[in-house]
Amino acid sequence: MVGRNKSKASNPRVMVSEAINEHEMTLRHWGLWLITGAGFALDGFDLFIIGVAMPLLMQNFTWLSNDPLMIGLIGAAAPIGAIIGAAVFGRLTDTLGRKFILLLNMLIFIVFSILCAVAWSVWSLIIFRFIAGIGIGGEYPVNSSYIAELIPKKNRKRMQVGNFSFQAIGAVAGALMGVILLQFIPHVWTWRIMLGIPALFAAILFFFRLGMPESAKWLASQGKTKKAAKNLSEINDEKIRLQKQEVHKTKFTDIFKPQFIKLTILSAVPWFLMDIAFYGIGIFTPIILSKLFTSNAHTFIEKDLHSIKSALFVDIFLLVGIVIAIILIKKRGMIKLSSFGFYGMGIGMLILMSTNYAIGTIWYTPMIFAGFILFYLCVNAGPNPMTFMIPARVYPTNLRATGHGFAAAFAKAGATVGIVLLPWMQHEMGIAKMCLVMAVICIIGGIVTQFFAYLIIQDKQVFKYKKIIADLKGSKVTDTN
Repeated sequence: MVGRNKSKASNPRVMVSEAINEHEMTLRHWGLWLITGAGFALDGFDLFIIGVAMPLLMQNFTWLSNDPLMIGLIGAAAPIGAIIGAAVFGRLTDTLGRKFILLLNMLIFIVFSILCAVAWSVWSLIIFRFIAGIGIGGEYPVNSSYIAELIPKKNRKRMQVGNFSFQAIGAVAGALMGVILLQFIPHVWTWRIMLGIPALFAAILFFFRLGMPESAKWLASQGKTKKAAKNLSEINDEKIRLQKQEVHKTKFTDIFKPQFIKLTILSAVPWFLMDIAFYGIGIFTPIILSKLFTSNAHTFIEKDLHSIKSALFVDIFLLVGIVIAIILIKKRGMIKLSSFGFYGMGIGMLILMSTNYAIGTIWYTPMIFAGFILFYLCVNAGPNPMTFMIPARVYPTNLRATGHGFAAAFAKAGATVGIVLLPWMQHEMGIAKMCLVMAVICIIGGIVTQFFAYLIIQDKQVFKYKKIIADLKGSKVTDTN
């Protein structure tokens, strides 16, 4: 009995936040980080593979060329589904747990990616991509919450940015896969293979997710202290005993209460504006490039390959941008990186707009690539990962996925606006005016980010959330959330 008491004394009970924050990274941490990040790789792959497949779809269904709104609807089907997935699964993540939603997302995506590959009409493809998008949307709140509740404090910011970097890896992989498939299977129906391949990756990912433990922080917030301690002990490779904590019941509308409303606006509105530009430009980059460049290609497939290869080149700067974000996040903070990234995206669009006045000069081609490169570099060095991080860090555990889910759903509404309207704007206004509109949206995104961050920092009511203020200003503070 004495020995038993000694053992307990040498291993006292601690708060779950302390057990997570003060530990070192283990191989288990890295493995779980990779498994969650792979979900974002699927999101990036799906985002860019539909852009690669779009010219083939327009060739397969020739009437699409005269219906820009229908083209936009095909591209927007998955983001529209993601609105529902993010909002609904965000709340369910806080009520049913992180692991259940991680598995459900993959099941939905597997089934409906396969159905996309065998779609028999444009409308069946839209419906299947819409439902697959529900699974994609669910990844945002659950992945962000899981990582925020898993990684030790000193590694957390960079690991969160790194986790989201898988989206850029998936995007580049999507463009690269398009090139490879068209090189070896140069047929119009190759779009079916492009849209079906993600199901294979999702099936592999589902298998790995079966072995994931539930979030210890979520379990503790539900009063399941013993299970939380068991899961945390396995991840940290040492015996951990946890103190019980109070269980606070929440509801969806809590994120709109006075103490959270400014945080909710900061989390949702800039992300909405960023997704208008990023998804609109991102999906249709191959089509925009094909309009800007004259190609010597003899066949439709050759022309499509030429534009995809050009898109692949500028996509690489998504990876460069995310590396910059990982390096600077601790020194500069989320708000500075996000707002200055927005301004850089706007300048990139203005450079692209200016190519209208450089046609026939030696500056034309360099300006096209400079505009796209700056846009892609700044989006991933700034608002793309930062808008993902902000809601994961400003809400408490029992509202984290709810708040993140709402912000992600609002953002995917922005993605829908960008994807649906961009083909119409290009058709009715021309590329130059379209780029001007996107530049204005990006600049507004930077202003909104800085304005609401300022309001939150000045608000004495939220100063009790020291971590929030420190994150917004880029300073250091003990993470207790």
